[in-house]
Amino acid sequence: MKKMILLFTLAITSNSYGQEIFSNCSAVFLNDQMIVEEYSANAKAKISKDAQGWISAGAVTLGDVAKGEKKAEITQKIEFGVAIKDANTGTIVLFSSKEFKKIEAEKVLEKCKKGDTIIIMTTDNTYALPHNEILVY
Repeated sequence: MKKMILLFTLAITSNSYGQEIFSNCSAVFLNDQMIVEEYSANAKAKISKDAQGWISAGAVTLGDVAKGEKKAEITQKIEFGVAIKDANTGTIVLFSSKEFKKIEAEKVLEKCKKGDTIIIMTTDNTYALPHNEILVY
């Protein structure tokens, strides 16, 4: 009986750890608008040095634009970290040790210069975030 209970417990535990990594699409948003123009392998994310509003990241469902559906719809806000990559040296500096669900763009951009890159890092490896490097222009 003890072996049966142990086996049952292990089966349940291993099932909860069996989630596939990077199995959910996610994107970075400025004021609930996806920063990258299209969710594709070739797309580049850019943000103006003068941008204002809230930066957030979220799980998305991708619509079919040809059918008139929205490009991307946020289904769940996710936590993320922020770092800044210096354009001149390539050095990556952690913006804050905090995790965010949203952060004011102005606070991040005041630490950047044109040509730097803002890096958004997911804290959960079930979310794929392919456009996590955002060029400041």
